Amino acid sequence: MRLQRKRLPAMAGVVITFLFLILALQPQGASRWLSRLDYLLYDWRFTTALSLKPTPIGEQPIVIIDIDEQSLAQEGRWPWSRHKLAELVAALAGYGVTVVAFDVVFSEPERNPVDEIRQRLLRDGEDWKAPEHWRRQVDGDQHFAEELPATDVVLGFFFLDEAISVGQLPDGIDSLTGSAGDSLVVVNKPGYAANLPLLQSAAAGGGFVTTFADSDGAIRRSPLLIRHDGQLYPSLSLATLMAYLFDRNVNIDTARIGSVEAIRNITLSGLKARTDASGWVTVPYRGGRRTFPYVPAADVLSGRADTKQLEGAIVLVGTSALGLSDLRATPVGTQYPGVEVHANIIDAMLNDGFPYRPEWEAGATAAALCLIGLILAFWLPAAGPVASIALSGAAALLVIAGNLWLWMVHRLDLPMASLLLMVGSLTMMNMAWGFIRESVSRRVLKGMFDQYVPPAHIDRMLADPAAYQFAGESKEMTVLFSDIRSFTNMSESLTASELKALLNSYFTPVTKVIFDHEGTIDKYVGDMVMAFWGAPLDDQQHAHHAVAAALQMQETTTALSADFVARGWPPIAIGIGINTGPMNVGDMGSSYRRAYTVLGDSVNLGSRLESITKYYGAKILVSETTQAQAPGFVYRFVDRIQVKGKNEPVSVFEPLCPQGQVSAAEQHELQHYQCMIEAYRSQNWQQALAVLDELQSESDRVLYQVYRQRIESLQQNPPAEGWDGVFRHTEK
Repeated sequence: MRLQRKRLPAMAGVVITFLFLILALQPQGASRWLSRLDYLLYDWRFTTALSLKPTPIGEQPIVIIDIDEQSLAQEGRWPWSRHKLAELVAALAGYGVTVVAFDVVFSEPERNPVDEIRQRLLRDGEDWKAPEHWRRQVDGDQHFAEELPATDVVLGFFFLDEAISVGQLPDGIDSLTGSAGDSLVVVNKPGYAANLPLLQSAAAGGGFVTTFADSDGAIRRSPLLIRHDGQLYPSLSLATLMAYLFDRNVNIDTARIGSVEAIRNITLSGLKARTDASGWVTVPYRGGRRTFPYVPAADVLSGRADTKQLEGAIVLVGTSALGLSDLRATPVGTQYPGVEVHANIIDAMLNDGFPYRPEWEAGATAAALCLIGLILAFWLPAAGPVASIALSGAAALLVIAGNLWLWMVHRLDLPMASLLLMVGSLTMMNMAWGFIRESVSRRVLKGMFDQYVPPAHIDRMLADPAAYQFAGESKEMTVLFSDIRSFTNMSESLTASELKALLNSYFTPVTKVIFDHEGTIDKYVGDMVMAFWGAPLDDQQHAHHAVAAALQMQETTTALSADFVARGWPPIAIGIGINTGPMNVGDMGSSYRRAYTVLGDSVNLGSRLESITKYYGAKILVSETTQAQAPGFVYRFVDRIQVKGKNEPVSVFEPLCPQGQVSAAEQHELQHYQCMIEAYRSQNWQQALAVLDELQSESDRVLYQVYRQRIESLQQNPPAEGWDGVFRHTEK
């Protein structure tokens, strides 16, 4: 049974493990709630790793030229005139920057003031044509295009999900090495919104600024390549590096998986970016917003910028102004400027590379799920509640610490949501199983004992059901047998309904007395009540409680007898036998019916003592072991006997009352009685009879008559030599 209790939760744990294994091996995004949890854990790991081991930016300066609130207030609202942007490029070239990358798309031409004046005059009926050199002189797009060659400028553009073509795309990656065919696993987009042909032709290059947020809206990864119309195009970050390194030779390292080519890494001038199969990199944020230096665009235009900060720098032009909609949610902040995402990618490419999710991640996750899941599935059912929580906590801590270590030391991005969820599910399942098992155990205990033991016992047992078991055990206990005298004659004088009412009226208060003295009811057989002390709860004073209960049972029966007579029923009297000794106790019986009971020679002796109470005229008889273990009462020695079926003699006593409650007359009678017993044991028959004459003159006890008849018989038939005073009962 115990093995089965462990086997069921263990098998359930195995099932849970394999369910999580199947869930973890589903395609990414198949389970949104699991992906959402993975994102939360990813962000926690990212920020924790940054706090434990900050990653400084590289030596190559990367500066953000910020179109911020200050610049908008000074230079006017956005969009700025292309003349002003031309001034910005010229000013940056004057500061000696290396590359300027615009996180801005110039897909629409700027209105020429000369054209606007002509159109207004035409509406008024005047056909005016300005000199062509006037138009060229005030043309912002032309001015901007003329300033772009002053330094290497990279322009941004958008890829679209609709088949729309706006502007001119830059040249694709024309010097590509490695596998770049149609089987290459990359994002494919049908449309684009690019820059004006005039501007793109004058620029040193271009790269897409399209962002791809996860399902929770945060940007954690970004593609370096996107395919359009069979041609690969670089991201703004990669295009900026290509201009900075004067290298358009991009190498793509792939691995063949089935019918497709999965990307492993992208290399440019020896700088390697570890990617996923689609060419996406994990954005290695160096910190929160403004980790990279920011220079207001207004300071550049006015000449207030620090030359040392800009000289030789890679410059990214973007905005942090709230109204220009280029703020993104990231693992390191929710109001993160989108232009700084590109700065992080460029810095990582130039320096220590990217964290990455290896191609063997699925196999590693499956192996970890199987190992941890099966260990917990078989260990948790055998552990207690505290040990289960400790073991599960250790497993979760191992997963978290190991995952964090792999991220910080080896730059491996391995998911841990499925592992932690599995550990939590196994823990909850086993805790629930333990709760259910405890509840069942409580119900079994209550159902087993609520009619046998006092309610206080039930409460103590339910508080710790594991401490009590139905399996048999041997221990020293005290047993009590009580029987109504002359019950057969009494039952003949009553109807069946009257007999039932009488027994119910008798058993209820008697049972309450036993319960009040912490006893356990074993059974009712006809008019007989059997009870014991010392199980299922241990009781160091089992003998004392049994004797105290017997005395109160006699008082209760006396009161009941008077009530029965008043109701027209016969009076009742009971005899009680008590013995203390080793007994077997437990759930015993057959497969059809079982009961919690006691067995053994000590139990049989208790029954024999009850049967001979009538012979001695005693209300209660206890054995010498009970008398020795319950010294708090006044006892009268009754006899030293050998009951039928027993070879060992036993001394029998009658408890009279608790110590200190015996009257002077009773004390005098006991002293005389003890003198008679001593004369009897020394075979001084005359002296024994003389004391009996005195005792019988004051009391008509049956016990005195028993000894008179026995002594007279011994006078006529003297006992053999070595007589031990033991009287042998030949009837049960």
